[in-house]
Amino acid sequence: MYSFFYAIWGTSWTFPFININYSYLWFGTAIMAIFFSNSKKVSIDGFLIIFLIVLWTILYFFIGIPDNLSSDRSSDFYYLLTYVLKIFLGIFLVFTFVNLFQSNEDIRLFFVSLSLFIIPIIFYLAYKYLYDYGLDFIGVQVDDSLRGTRLFKNSLATSLVLITPFIFAGIFSGRNRFIFVLAFFSVLFFLYYVNSRSAVIILIFEILFFFFLSQSENIRRNLRYIFISSVVLIFISGISLSDWILKNNAFSDSGLPEYFQSNEESLIETHRGWLLIEAINGYLDSSLMGNGIATFRIRPTNLDSRTDTHNDYALLLYEQGTIGFALILFLIIWRISVNVKLSKNYNDRFLEASSCALFGLLISLLFVNLIQSLVFWTIIAFSYVFFDIYKINNLEENKN
Repeated sequence: MYSFFYAIWGTSWTFPFININYSYLWFGTAIMAIFFSNSKKVSIDGFLIIFLIVLWTILYFFIGIPDNLSSDRSSDFYYLLTYVLKIFLGIFLVFTFVNLFQSNEDIRLFFVSLSLFIIPIIFYLAYKYLYDYGLDFIGVQVDDSLRGTRLFKNSLATSLVLITPFIFAGIFSGRNRFIFVLAFFSVLFFLYYVNSRSAVIILIFEILFFFFLSQSENIRRNLRYIFISSVVLIFISGISLSDWILKNNAFSDSGLPEYFQSNEESLIETHRGWLLIEAINGYLDSSLMGNGIATFRIRPTNLDSRTDTHNDYALLLYEQGTIGFALILFLIIWRISVNVKLSKNYNDRFLEASSCALFGLLISLLFVNLIQSLVFWTIIAFSYVFFDIYKINNLEENKN
C-alpha cells in the first residue's frame, strides 16, 4: 500500500467517489504504520541529528506563528500547521521503516511492488496525453476539460528519479529482472516526454555517482554504455542545450501562466531566479537567523503570489536560518557517508542505490520543496534501514 502511494504522489489525483487526494490517504497510512510498527529500540546516537531537527522545527514553528496569524488569509496558519505536522510525520516514519524492513528481501519486495505501480501509471499518462489529447508531451493532471496541462509535472518526475537508482539496481540483483527493466525504461520514457529539466539533472548526477560508487563491473559497464549512447543521441538530434536550459522554443512550458515564463537570457532573471534573490535577501535581513516557518510565501514582497521558493535550501535559509539549513544539509551528507562506508564492506546493489538516491536528494532540493513531503523522508529512512540491517548482521556474525 505504501509503495502505491509513493508511486502516485505528485499526480494530484483523487480517490474515486469520496474525492480525497491520494496524498492524504498516504499520510493516513503512514500514521497507522507509526502506531502499529514502533516496537524496536533505536540507538540515540544515530538519531541525534533528527532530534535536533525536531527541536529546531518546533522553535521556528512558534517564530512563524505571529506573521501567519496576522496574515489577511486564515488559511495561512493552517498551512503553517500542516507543514510542520508533515515534517514530524516524515521523521516518525524513519523509525517506522526501521521496524518494518527487517531484511534485504523486504526491501526488494517494496521496490518490486513500487515498479509494478509505476508502469501502469506512466502507461496511463502516456495514453491520455499522447493519444487521447493528441499532445506531444506528457503531464500528470488528467482532466478532459483541460485536455492536458504541464502544471505540477516536477513533483512526480522528481519522486520517480529519486527511486530510479533502486529500480536500476534491481535489474542487476537477480530475481524480478523483467519488472525492473520495464519500470526503468518507463521512467526514462516519462522523463523524455514530461520535459522536467530538474529531474533529468538529478538523474544524471545519480548515474555518475552510481558509476563511481558501484563495485559491480557489470553496472559500471552498462552505465558507461548508457552515458555514451545518450551523448551520441543528443549530438545527432541537434538539440539546443541553451534552449533546454532556458526552456525556450521547443522546450517552452507554454501551459504555464505568463508570469512563470521567461524569454530572458539569464536564469537569474526567471521567476525562480527572482524567488531565489527574495529568499537570500530575506535571509540576510534576518541577520542569518531566519524568519520563521511558512513566512516566505506571505512576505510583504510576494507580489500577492503565495509561492514557495522551488528550492528548499533557499527556503531553509529564509525561514530557519543558518542552523536549520545546516542541520538538513548535514543529515543528508552524513547519511550518504554512512551508506558509502557500508557499500565498501557489503556487495549490495540496493545499498549502493540508496547512496545514489541520497545524492539525488541532495541535488533535488535545489529545484523543488520536498522536506515537508514523505518522499524526502522515505529516501532518508531507507539509509537507516540498511544501517540497521547490516548492524544486526554484524552482531550475529560476532556471536557466531
